[in-house]
Amino acid sequence: MFWGLIMEPNKRYTQTVEKSFHVSMASLDVTTADDEIVQVMFCYDNRNYLLCSLKKGSAWQVPLDLNFQEGTKIAFTSNGRGHVHLTGYLIPDEDDLDLDDVEEEDDDEDIPQLVSKQSKRKALDSPKETKTSKRIKQEQQQEDEESLDDEHDDDDLDEDDSEDGIDEDDEEEVDDEEADDDEEDEEEEEIVEEEEEEVVETIVKPQKKNKQTLQQQQQQQQKVKQDKQKMVNGKELKQEQVKQKKNKGEQQQLNTAKHEQKARVIEGGVQIEDIKLGSGAPAKSGKFISVYYVGRLKNGKKFDSTNHGDGFKFRLGKGEVIKGWDIGIAGMKTGGKRRITIPPALAYGAKGSPPVIPGNSTLIFEVELRNVH
Repeated sequence: MFWGLIMEPNKRYTQTVEKSFHVSMASLDVTTADDEIVQVMFCYDNRNYLLCSLKKGSAWQVPLDLNFQEGTKIAFTSNGRGHVHLTGYLIPDEDDLDLDDVEEEDDDEDIPQLVSKQSKRKALDSPKETKTSKRIKQEQQQEDEESLDDEHDDDDLDEDDSEDGIDEDDEEEVDDEEADDDEEDEEEEEIVEEEEEEVVETIVKPQKKNKQTLQQQQQQQQKVKQDKQKMVNGKELKQEQVKQKKNKGEQQQLNTAKHEQKARVIEGGVQIEDIKLGSGAPAKSGKFISVYYVGRLKNGKKFDSTNHGDGFKFRLGKGEVIKGWDIGIAGMKTGGKRRITIPPALAYGAKGSPPVIPGNSTLIFEVELRNVH
């Protein structure tokens, strides 16, 4: 929540803090000031402290980082001529952080949904295994039936031999029939061929039948193996294609992101680089906006930041902040994050903002646009 105080010159503003707040910025109203220095003083425990010195045309705005706790008795004063605006935000209480517990409860409620999705996935994957298992089971049943037929035919053969016997002429006839049957089997379907060979071989040569049955089993197993290999190869090929397509899409997204994030120089030598593109309302001149920000010198030293509550609020393009901010933030969209490099001429100039910002300092801000009002 925003906090602010407008001080008239040579007046004392005393208060007992009712709710903890943070002071982020001291700004001089240039419309009411002359060329003299305006000093902002802070009084605590009967002692006066100089917060900053403001001057029209050079240092009309100075960032501050002051926290005041509830129950503290304080006072602010300013000398010289010109109104001074102190701005900041209220520090939220611990009661405002109860949303974390709600989020944890929501995460726990999601667990049953994840389990149910995994169960559904297993249920969808199982029919493939069942189909293969069923095929192997049918082959095993067929082999068992053939073995039972062989045993049954062997018993019939023994009974025929004991009663009637087989003479040499019969064996020759059977051999001739076997040759004729072999020629016909090549033209018929595989199932018919297997049935005729079983009848002839079980009567004449049981050992030959067992050998051919073994070959047929090996052929069937080889066929099943080849079918499985085709399925695996086809699946691997499909997975490889999907993977290549995914990698290509990720590379395109990465190239697009790099292109969008490429730094560019705009008005006055201000350099901007979009770290994250927003999707909400755009920041335009005259709009009242709120931001989170971190300010650093060119050597990486941090001199100011705001990342709590509603953030730092001001009206864009109206001179309420340094000129580099009005230029660099314009065009951002809510939710976006931008790195803004500001030359000294559009920041605090040759004098800087002692003691935190030396003269002729290039400033680097990472600004996140929180809201556009």
